[in-house]
Amino acid sequence: MTKLVCPDCQHENETERIYCHNCGARLDRSSVFKEKAAEGKTEVATQQHLKKMFRPGRGRGKRLALRLAKTVLGALCAAAVIVMILPPADFPPEKKDYSFAPMINMDIVSAVSSQQPATLVYNEDQVNSYLASNLRRKDSPAKEGYFPLRRILVRFQEGVCAINTERQLFGLSIYSGSSYRVSVANGKISAASTAGYIGRMPIHPAVMKFADIILHKAWASLERERNSVAKLSGIEFHPQSVTLRAGR
Repeated sequence: MTKLVCPDCQHENETERIYCHNCGARLDRSSVFKEKAAEGKTEVATQQHLKKMFRPGRGRGKRLALRLAKTVLGALCAAAVIVMILPPADFPPEKKDYSFAPMINMDIVSAVSSQQPATLVYNEDQVNSYLASNLRRKDSPAKEGYFPLRRILVRFQEGVCAINTERQLFGLSIYSGSSYRVSVANGKISAASTAGYIGRMPIHPAVMKFADIILHKAWASLERERNSVAKLSGIEFHPQSVTLRAGR
């Protein structure tokens, strides 16, 4: 509490006094008035704060908006998961007979080793049969880990090769894939993604550069074939067929 100091004798007086208790000089009470005014403002602010705290319905709009935002976000996440789990509408059922699968890798190795110009042409069914029989090998990397690769399916369009995969996660099939423009030069395969998907959710090509890890097991299981294709002089994709060229 503020003390009233006498301007003449410097004696400290109680705030109730008008004249100095020591010398009788008149005291300056302006500081007392300022303190009481400040206390009044503080009291009013405290009362207003208490009213807000105990006012019914305070912040109800914010709580409803936050709850609605959480609900919408949860629904979007759930919908995204469902869309990613659903199989693509055009993904064909698995075939059981692979007895007539062509030995594509041996054909490529022979064509490259002959050092003579050669052209190899395969349709989608032949390539898919070869891939299916390749995955059935006991030493295939596709069977390793907790997320094994069950199936690889390719589709050919003009200038584009689409690679589709089916993987198993606790008995649940997860489908993913990507389309590429592929070229072979100087012993290297160059592939540029044009589209991608997980389940029925499309993935932008720019994002597929980072999401391409989902096809890692497919690339690992086809390492031998990729090395052979890299030695070719050219590769062309046409609707439902692929043309491989060896030699100059």
